[in-house]
Amino acid sequence: MSRSGLLVLFAVAAFLALLPADGSGQCSMCRTALEQNEEVAASFNNAILFLLAMPYAVFASGVGYVLVSRRRRARRSAAVTAPEVRAELLPADDPISVTS
Repeated sequence: MSRSGLLVLFAVAAFLALLPADGSGQCSMCRTALEQNEEVAASFNNAILFLLAMPYAVFASGVGYVLVSRRRRARRSAAVTAPEVRAELLPADDPISVTS
């Protein structure tokens, strides 16, 4: 996307973000129930936060799974190549002498 296209997209997004929001988001039954009982209102707000957090938690667990599987795969490949490196460092033809 060109620079001018990104600028137009940003301007439209900023315009939409600055529009006044409609304050009557709840139906009259919900509003009445939440205004009368503070405990129900707190539970309702907690439920909204829980529903808001779930998509992020699912995405984060997927990313975590991918990162852990990549790290395990890298460790396995390093474990396969490590014996060859150790064999080069300690040749089998040289006897190791122990002095007492």
